Parts: sequence; C-alpha cells; structure tokens
Amino acid sequence: MDELRALVQDYEAYLQSSFRELWQKVPIDPSNLEAYSVIGGLLSRQVTLSIQLARSPAAWNGHAASLFLRAQTDLHITLAWILGDLVDRARKYVLHGLGEEKLIIEQYKKEIEEMPDCDLRSQMEQLVEVKTAWVSSQRHEWMVEVNLGHWAHLDTRSMAIEADCEGLYKFAYKPFSQSAHSMWPHVSIYNCRQCESPLHRYHLIPELIDLHGDPDYLYRSCKYVDRSYESIVKRFGIALPVPMPLQWWSDYFSDDELPSEQEPNAGA
Repeated sequence: MDELRALVQDYEAYLQSSFRELWQKVPIDPSNLEAYSVIGGLLSRQVTLSIQLARSPAAWNGHAASLFLRAQTDLHITLAWILGDLVDRARKYVLHGLGEEKLIIEQYKKEIEEMPDCDLRSQMEQLVEVKTAWVSSQRHEWMVEVNLGHWAHLDTRSMAIEADCEGLYKFAYKPFSQSAHSMWPHVSIYNCRQCESPLHRYHLIPELIDLHGDPDYLYRSCKYVDRSYESIVKRFGIALPVPMPLQWWSDYFSDDELPSEQEPNAGA
C-alpha cells in the first residue's frame, strides 16, 4: 500500500508540474484568446481525468477505469482535430457548446411555463438565471444558435482519421465505448457468468463480479495524456523541459515492472 500511495502521489505531482510547464511554453496569440482557452481547457481536463483515476486505485478495473479512458480517448481526438485548424474549429466547439446550453435553458423555461406550481420551480428559475448569465458572458444570447447535429459536422471516426488518430479510435475509443454505453460485449463479460445447469443451456445470468485493481489502466491513462502533450508539443514546436508522461512512467519503473500493453494495436 505504501508503494501504491507513493505512485499516486508522485504521478499526480508530475502531472501538475508538467502541465504547468507545458502550458507556459505555449505561444498564445492575443487576437485568438478563445481558441487557446479551448485547447487549454481540454488539456487541463485530460490531465484532471488522469489524476482523478490515479486517486482511485479501486477503480483500476474494467468496470470503472474504462469510463475514464473512453472520455480521455474522445478528448484526445477532439483536441488533435481542433489543433489542425485551431481558430475555426475551436470556434465551432464553443458555439456548439453554447447552443447546447441555450437548448437546456429553453427546456427549463418550457417546464416552468407548463408546470407553474412545481415544487422545483424556484430552483429551475435560478438555474435559468445562472445558465443565461454564463451564455451571455461569452455571446449575446440572440447570437447563439442551437445545432442538434455533431459540433464538428463530422462523426468521431472521421475526426480521428483527419487527426491521424484512427488506431486510437478503432482499438481504444470503440472498445471503451462498449463500457460507456453498457453494450452487450461489455455487459456479457463483466456483469454475467455462465449458468452451470445444462437444463438451462448454460445461459448467462447476472453476477456482481469484483475485480482487483490493475495498474495497466493507469498506464493507459498516462499514455493518453502523453498523446495530448505530444499534440501540443508538435503543433507549437515546444521543447518541454521535463520528461513526457510515458518517459516519466518508464523512468519510474524498471522495464520488467512496466504494465504490459494489452491493446491489440500500438496505435491505440
């Protein structure tokens, strides 16, 4: 437990310091601050997700860690795609998000109008006020359009191909999506066991399967942070004065202790 606690603390400390080092090196264009807010926020979330997973060793398993890793792979594809045309794609990302929030605001307003005596009316009115103020702080509300399609006007696979992340999409994003959406390939393995009765034709029955923590899941999380760091480094030609995440991990462990790569393709 002491070694595990040391790993978590050292990994978190490394991520926090390396994130600050990296972002300080990014040459921010004052005329396009919004675009840099987007990629900075995405990079921060990538690091935050990895830190939160690291803090929860009991979640280093196929039940829970895959939810973090699905979010991280999705985030990296988004970040890498935006970096390909920073200003225009970051604007699309922001406008779609504002439109989504505007739609939620209108839904709350409709609920208040249709149910004026609802016990939650006061809370909903406060939510409308807060959310409206947040949207208006970035755009005049009348300028915000609601777009019900994908914000990038592409599906995730197309974005991944354009961002040179097709291997990540096929061998990480898609498998982890089975967990995030509770699809049968995941549920049948992680939430069922085979009935032992031949009369029941050995059908699958629900089971609460307890899985032990596996540091390989944290290694994968570290790998996706590394990918996002690498995208920023290449896009802006940065020389990072500290080790990249995978190099830090390799330095922390000897080669024979490094968690084995279990994904079917190195591109993931």
